[in-house]
Amino acid sequence: MSTKNDSLDDYLKIKNELVFDRVNEILREHPDNCIQKMEEIGFVYHEEDDFEQIEEDNAVPENKRQEDLIDYFKGEIELSDQVLTVYQEERNSENPNYPLIRKYFKTANVHLKALLLFGIDQSPTNMDFLLDLAYFHEFSNILEELLTRFTSACRQELDIMKFGELIQEFYYITEQNGYDALSQLKELFPPNTEKGRTVAFFIQELTKQGEEPDDIAF
Repeated sequence: MSTKNDSLDDYLKIKNELVFDRVNEILREHPDNCIQKMEEIGFVYHEEDDFEQIEEDNAVPENKRQEDLIDYFKGEIELSDQVLTVYQEERNSENPNYPLIRKYFKTANVHLKALLLFGIDQSPTNMDFLLDLAYFHEFSNILEELLTRFTSACRQELDIMKFGELIQEFYYITEQNGYDALSQLKELFPPNTEKGRTVAFFIQELTKQGEEPDDIAF
């Protein structure tokens, strides 16, 4: 004997199947105008930025570590080694609260910037801190600081494989700002040194592959 819940489940199943079929039909028949056609049947289109904004607006601390970070970003606690450790633990956790932290990047939070620079001061070649500083740069022009920190990291990195990764990131991150990182690095490291040869190799591969090459394996 069927129940009201069974009938409701059957109705929803049929409805979902019809919607699914209609969406597939639109994608097949109107590939160049699918968004407008889907809106005509009741879908609401959101840009990716809209979704991120919704996530960030709804994000709240989910544990003590995240609460401490937010207190720091709000200026309620002092910058310290402990705060840096908490930031690293959250960043490298299995499920970091990206929306919660991301909004402080987007508002160019001064305490967040101080934290990143503090981390780089302690570990100048740490790629996590350098990449986070580059992300911060997307929302607040700190190009001079970014160039200084990446150049210093290139000078200090001893592992040639990590150096190769570092100069790639340096190039891609600053190229959009019109900075010729490769020319600067070529002048910085003589061609008869291992770092100089690595820079020359990257320039050569970049030239071969055009303006938008894939990652280059050193």
